Amino acid sequence: MKKYESVIDSIFLSNNGEIDLLTGAISPDRFDQIVKRDLAIAQRNPADISIISTAINLTHFFADNQTLDSIEQQSIIENELVNLHFKLKSTFRQSDCICRVSKLGFWILLNSADKKTTEQLVDRLVKELPKFITIGMCLWQQSESILDWYKRVDQIHFNNNQ
Repeated sequence: MKKYESVIDSIFLSNNGEIDLLTGAISPDRFDQIVKRDLAIAQRNPADISIISTAINLTHFFADNQTLDSIEQQSIIENELVNLHFKLKSTFRQSDCICRVSKLGFWILLNSADKKTTEQLVDRLVKELPKFITIGMCLWQQSESILDWYKRVDQIHFNNNQ
């Protein structure tokens, strides 16, 4: 990943508090508000909640394009992020929250999604998305704090992208 640090640094990641200005996905602040609300509901009325993580793996992404300069790489990655968000929007329900949480990836919050349902959605994504997209899933465990859950999701999100 050190090889791509300058490209990663140049990728546009900015939001207005509501949406990511590149892709149109919801912002992390708005995502946190929705997660807190949904976890409070799930704690009162036991329900399953999960997060699916997707990210561009640059090593695989540029496997065939090593000769591109950093400006071309930046442009291609940003276009791919917009395409990825569009594909995610067409795959998930309108009620599922898609958030751009990093320069290279998204988290998707799924309400009322047990392990089997989440695994089915991950399998569907594996078939629909390009091979350079890493995909992971993490189910919320009853009584787990939001920070502990986010730590587990972060590990999946960033470790899958190495």
